Amino acid sequence: MTDIVKLNVGGTIFQTAKSTLTKFDGFFRTMFETPIPVPRDESGAIFIDRSPKHFDLILNFMRDGHVGLQKYSEDVEEILKEAEYYLLGGLMELCNNYQKPVELEYPDKFRYIRSDEELFDVTFVPNKPVLVFFGPIFGGSVRYPECVNLLEFQKKYASKVEFYIRLFVYSDNFQVWYYKGYANGSIYFDFSSYYGDVMTANDLEESMQRMLLNQ
Repeated sequence: MTDIVKLNVGGTIFQTAKSTLTKFDGFFRTMFETPIPVPRDESGAIFIDRSPKHFDLILNFMRDGHVGLQKYSEDVEEILKEAEYYLLGGLMELCNNYQKPVELEYPDKFRYIRSDEELFDVTFVPNKPVLVFFGPIFGGSVRYPECVNLLEFQKKYASKVEFYIRLFVYSDNFQVWYYKGYANGSIYFDFSSYYGDVMTANDLEESMQRMLLNQ
Protein backbone atom coordinates (compact mmCIF):
# COMPACT_ATOMS: atom_id res chain seq x y z
CA MET A 1 0.00 0.00 0.00
CA THR A 2 1.69 3.19 -1.21
CA ASP A 3 -0.24 5.34 1.27
CA ILE A 4 1.63 3.78 4.22
CA VAL A 5 4.49 5.93 5.57
CA LYS A 6 7.21 4.60 7.87
CA LEU A 7 8.69 7.06 10.34
CA ASN A 8 11.76 6.69 12.51
CA VAL A 9 11.16 9.04 15.44
CA GLY A 10 14.24 9.15 17.64
CA GLY A 11 15.00 5.48 16.90
CA THR A 12 11.43 4.15 17.28
CA ILE A 13 9.55 3.05 14.16
CA PHE A 14 5.97 4.20 13.55
CA GLN A 15 3.72 3.49 10.56
CA THR A 16 0.70 5.49 9.53
CA ALA A 17 -1.17 6.69 6.47
CA LYS A 18 0.09 9.62 4.44
CA SER A 19 -3.46 11.01 4.56
CA THR A 20 -3.20 11.12 8.37
CA LEU A 21 0.06 13.05 8.27
CA THR A 22 -1.27 15.59 5.79
CA LYS A 23 -4.72 16.10 7.32
CA PHE A 24 -3.72 19.29 9.14
CA ASP A 25 -1.46 22.19 8.27
CA GLY A 26 1.91 21.79 9.91
CA PHE A 27 5.24 19.98 9.85
CA PHE A 28 4.17 16.88 7.90
CA ARG A 29 1.96 18.57 5.31
CA THR A 30 4.85 20.93 4.56
CA MET A 31 7.21 17.94 4.32
CA PHE A 32 5.07 16.17 1.74
CA GLU A 33 3.90 19.18 -0.26
CA THR A 34 7.22 21.00 -0.72
CA PRO A 35 10.45 19.85 -2.38
CA ILE A 36 12.46 20.07 0.85
CA PRO A 37 14.90 17.10 1.14
CA VAL A 38 13.66 14.55 3.69
CA PRO A 39 16.24 12.72 5.86
CA ARG A 40 15.85 8.94 5.88
CA ASP A 41 17.47 6.09 7.80
CA GLU A 42 19.15 3.06 6.26
CA SER A 43 15.79 1.29 5.83
CA GLY A 44 14.24 4.22 3.98
CA ALA A 45 12.07 5.39 6.87
CA ILE A 46 11.71 9.15 7.28
CA PHE A 47 13.93 10.15 10.19
CA ILE A 48 12.71 12.72 12.73
CA ASP A 49 15.15 13.75 15.42
CA ARG A 50 12.61 14.00 18.26
CA SER A 51 11.73 11.92 21.31
CA PRO A 52 9.20 9.18 20.51
CA LYS A 53 7.64 9.44 23.99
CA HIS A 54 4.48 11.29 22.92
CA PHE A 55 4.42 10.48 19.22
CA ASP A 56 1.54 7.99 19.56
CA LEU A 57 -0.52 10.85 20.98
CA ILE A 58 0.62 13.12 18.14
CA LEU A 59 -0.58 10.55 15.61
CA ASN A 60 -3.89 10.05 17.41
CA PHE A 61 -4.50 13.79 17.32
CA MET A 62 -3.82 13.87 13.59
CA ARG A 63 -6.16 10.93 13.06
CA ASP A 64 -9.09 12.22 15.12
CA GLY A 65 -8.52 15.95 15.55
CA HIS A 66 -8.74 15.59 19.32
CA VAL A 67 -7.11 13.76 22.23
CA GLY A 68 -7.99 13.60 25.91
CA LEU A 69 -5.22 14.97 28.11
CA GLN A 70 -6.54 13.87 31.50
CA LYS A 71 -4.24 10.87 31.85
CA TYR A 72 -1.30 12.95 30.58
CA SER A 73 -1.73 15.75 33.14
CA GLU A 74 1.91 15.54 34.25
CA ASP A 75 3.15 15.68 30.65
CA VAL A 76 1.12 18.55 29.18
CA GLU A 77 4.14 20.87 29.02
CA GLU A 78 6.13 18.21 27.13
CA ILE A 79 3.21 17.54 24.78
CA LEU A 80 2.88 21.27 24.12
CA LYS A 81 6.54 21.42 23.07
CA GLU A 82 5.98 18.53 20.64
CA ALA A 83 2.84 20.20 19.27
CA GLU A 84 4.85 23.38 18.70
CA TYR A 85 7.57 21.42 16.88
CA TYR A 86 5.05 19.69 14.61
CA LEU A 87 3.14 22.98 14.15
CA LEU A 88 -0.18 21.46 15.21
CA GLY A 89 -2.22 24.50 16.17
CA GLY A 90 -5.21 22.49 17.36
CA LEU A 91 -3.11 20.42 19.76
CA MET A 92 -1.35 23.54 21.04
CA GLU A 93 -4.76 25.01 21.81
CA LEU A 94 -5.83 21.83 23.63
CA CYS A 95 -2.69 21.95 25.77
CA ASN A 96 -3.11 25.62 26.57
CA ASN A 97 -6.78 25.17 27.45
CA TYR A 98 -6.13 22.10 29.60
CA GLN A 99 -5.76 23.06 33.21
CA LYS A 100 -4.98 20.44 35.81
CA PRO A 101 -5.43 21.54 39.43
CA VAL A 102 -2.84 24.18 40.21
CA GLU A 103 -1.65 25.70 43.47
CA LEU A 104 -3.25 29.15 43.58
CA GLU A 105 -1.93 31.54 46.18
CA TYR A 106 -5.18 33.55 45.99
CA PRO A 107 -7.86 31.03 44.97
CA ASP A 108 -10.76 33.17 46.27
CA LYS A 109 -9.46 36.65 45.42
CA PHE A 110 -9.54 36.57 41.63
CA ARG A 111 -11.88 35.32 38.94
CA TYR A 112 -10.10 32.80 36.72
CA ILE A 113 -11.02 32.27 33.07
CA ARG A 114 -10.81 28.57 32.16
CA SER A 115 -11.24 28.54 28.36
CA ASP A 116 -11.14 30.68 25.23
CA GLU A 117 -14.94 30.49 25.07
CA GLU A 118 -15.22 31.94 28.57
CA LEU A 119 -12.70 34.65 27.63
CA PHE A 120 -14.91 35.62 24.70
CA ASP A 121 -18.02 35.68 26.88
CA VAL A 122 -16.57 38.07 29.47
CA THR A 123 -14.86 40.42 26.99
CA PHE A 124 -17.41 40.73 24.17
CA VAL A 125 -19.18 44.10 24.59
CA PRO A 126 -18.74 44.19 28.39
CA ASN A 127 -20.88 46.47 30.58
CA LYS A 128 -17.73 48.11 31.89
CA PRO A 129 -14.04 47.80 30.94
CA VAL A 130 -12.42 44.40 31.45
CA LEU A 131 -8.77 43.79 32.30
CA VAL A 132 -7.42 40.27 31.82
CA PHE A 133 -4.01 39.22 33.14
CA PHE A 134 -2.46 36.28 31.29
CA GLY A 135 0.04 34.22 33.28
CA PRO A 136 2.02 30.98 32.89
CA ILE A 137 1.72 27.84 35.01
CA PHE A 138 5.09 26.42 36.06
CA GLY A 139 4.97 22.74 37.01
CA GLY A 140 1.52 22.89 38.55
CA SER A 141 1.88 26.20 40.38
CA VAL A 142 1.47 29.89 39.58
CA ARG A 143 4.13 32.52 40.15
CA TYR A 144 2.30 35.81 40.36
CA PRO A 145 4.07 38.84 38.84
CA GLU A 146 6.54 40.66 41.07
CA CYS A 147 6.25 43.99 39.27
CA VAL A 148 2.75 44.73 40.54
CA ASN A 149 0.62 43.65 43.52
CA LEU A 150 -2.44 42.28 41.74
CA LEU A 151 -4.55 42.30 44.90
CA GLU A 152 -3.88 45.97 45.59
CA PHE A 153 -4.31 46.91 41.94
CA GLN A 154 -7.64 45.10 41.76
CA LYS A 155 -8.82 46.80 44.96
CA LYS A 156 -7.87 50.22 43.58
CA TYR A 157 -9.92 49.86 40.37
CA ALA A 158 -12.59 47.32 41.38
CA SER A 159 -15.46 49.81 41.10
CA LYS A 160 -14.50 50.79 37.55
CA VAL A 161 -13.04 47.67 35.92
CA GLU A 162 -13.78 43.92 35.86
CA PHE A 163 -10.64 41.86 36.61
CA TYR A 164 -9.87 38.32 35.45
CA ILE A 165 -6.87 35.99 35.23
CA ARG A 166 -6.29 33.55 32.37
CA LEU A 167 -3.61 30.90 33.01
CA PHE A 168 -1.68 28.98 30.37
CA VAL A 169 0.85 26.17 30.39
CA TYR A 170 4.40 27.53 30.38
CA SER A 171 6.08 27.15 26.98
CA ASP A 172 8.79 28.67 24.82
CA ASN A 173 6.20 31.08 23.43
CA PHE A 174 4.58 31.92 26.74
CA GLN A 175 6.89 32.64 29.65
CA VAL A 176 5.93 35.95 31.28
CA TRP A 177 2.81 37.78 32.46
CA TYR A 178 1.03 40.24 30.21
CA TYR A 179 -2.39 41.87 30.10
CA LYS A 180 -5.13 43.01 27.72
CA GLY A 181 -7.82 45.61 28.23
CA TYR A 182 -11.25 45.22 26.63
CA ALA A 183 -13.73 48.07 26.19
CA ASN A 184 -16.37 49.25 23.71
CA GLY A 185 -16.50 45.86 22.01
CA SER A 186 -12.81 45.58 21.16
CA ILE A 187 -9.33 45.12 22.61
CA TYR A 188 -8.46 48.58 23.92
CA PHE A 189 -4.84 47.80 24.70
CA ASP A 190 -2.66 44.73 24.31
CA PHE A 191 0.53 44.42 26.32
CA SER A 192 1.59 41.00 25.15
CA SER A 193 4.63 38.82 25.91
CA TYR A 194 4.62 37.73 22.28
CA TYR A 195 6.02 41.14 21.34
CA GLY A 196 8.96 40.73 23.72
CA ASP A 197 7.56 43.15 26.29
CA VAL A 198 7.81 42.79 30.06
CA MET A 199 4.88 43.98 32.15
CA THR A 200 5.66 46.88 34.51
CA ALA A 201 3.56 48.67 37.14
CA ASN A 202 3.97 52.05 35.39
CA ASP A 203 2.83 50.71 32.03
CA LEU A 204 -0.17 49.08 33.67
CA GLU A 205 -1.19 52.31 35.45
CA GLU A 206 -0.83 54.34 32.26
CA SER A 207 -2.87 51.82 30.28
CA MET A 208 -5.64 51.87 32.87
CA GLN A 209 -5.80 55.67 32.97
CA ARG A 210 -6.01 55.91 29.17
CA MET A 211 -8.80 53.36 29.03
CA LEU A 212 -10.84 55.00 31.81
CA LEU A 213 -10.48 58.48 30.32
CA ASN A 214 -12.04 57.25 27.09
CA GLN A 215 -15.12 55.69 28.68
